[in-house]
Amino acid sequence: MTEDEIKRWIADPRRADTLPFGVYEPAYRKGITGAALVVRGVVYFRDGHTPAVRTAIVKCFEQYRATIDEYFHALQVAAGEKPSKDGPLRWFYTEGEQPMLLDKAPGLDALAKTVPADEALVAQVTSAAHKLATGLYEFAVFTIADWQAKLNRGMDVLDFTVPRAFLEQRPGVFQALFAAFCEALPTVHGHAGFAVNVPPMGRDPNEASEYFYARRYGPGIDVGDPMGVSTVDLIGKIKTVDWIVALDGELVRAAGGSPSLTLPPDWYVRQPLGDGGLIIQAGVAPQSGISAGPGKPPLPPPAYVLLNAALRPIVADKMDILQSGTLDSTAPLLNTTVATEAWLRRFDLPPVQVTEQWRELHKTPTVTDSKVVVARNLHRLRKAMGLPDATTPNGMGYDGGSPG
Repeated sequence: MTEDEIKRWIADPRRADTLPFGVYEPAYRKGITGAALVVRGVVYFRDGHTPAVRTAIVKCFEQYRATIDEYFHALQVAAGEKPSKDGPLRWFYTEGEQPMLLDKAPGLDALAKTVPADEALVAQVTSAAHKLATGLYEFAVFTIADWQAKLNRGMDVLDFTVPRAFLEQRPGVFQALFAAFCEALPTVHGHAGFAVNVPPMGRDPNEASEYFYARRYGPGIDVGDPMGVSTVDLIGKIKTVDWIVALDGELVRAAGGSPSLTLPPDWYVRQPLGDGGLIIQAGVAPQSGISAGPGKPPLPPPAYVLLNAALRPIVADKMDILQSGTLDSTAPLLNTTVATEAWLRRFDLPPVQVTEQWRELHKTPTVTDSKVVVARNLHRLRKAMGLPDATTPNGMGYDGGSPG
């Protein structure tokens, strides 16, 4: 692509929240989408080699697909178009195979049943217009082999994404999807918030674009492959806090226990998860950052800073590099240990500044009125997925009405 073509791309409202392939890597530039700013949910879980959990994975995908198909068709109607037969998902990727059009692919259900337990299950579905590109919608799963699970070599991963506008136009649905998926799977931990999709077959040339979004819009944007080895191998730690964080009972106890989490219920949802676990939502909506004024990098959102302080004992401060880039990369990247560790500590503030964040938090909208619609959607999803309809309310979750 030429510089003029890149400028036209960025100015085109139809391409909002996207960047061209390899825009910061001149040798790799293509006129297809290389990065897309989205809202992403990631769930890390166990036992993905077993039939029961693979069935649960398929149910998660079915609900994700039904949700985005309905939304996609509603957008078409709103634009005066006739709804298409299919939804936005187009390409299917799996281990050792070339990308396939989704309607010609075996599908996740078939793979979940046929891939042996002693092999990894790897599948990804995207809305990309081209097989080498990315899109605003993505569902991916990676489960390790049974023999690796017995050796405690990493965790299984599921992630899904929607456009940013989805949160406003389908209020409470994303949170319900994330919570339902955490309940359906033997979840260890997870997180959800702003992130950047990059092509399944072209991560390295587009990692600079991923980091560009994080530098421009703020530390609330996740960086790095959610299925990267350094992330799935974390034991007893989480990579980052986010708009929503899921923790199993063991991690909650490692953080000091639920009573020690001094998070005001007007701004934080604390939904029970499994045996002593929690799903914590920080604020009514995800945030990328807070403006610090012209020419200054965005500041971290107060709700994230305070959640980070509460969970500090279990938030990783050391990991392998989060990005690699290409051999020709010159744009800023998190491709060194120093840069990666600085990013991991991006929400760490001195005690005096943390105290100030409490005052700033009280200037933001509360979660109180938004919980009812999440609970309604969660009830619907539980019913569709065959999940128990309610955990024991704690008065501070989606199911618990007004926080007490």
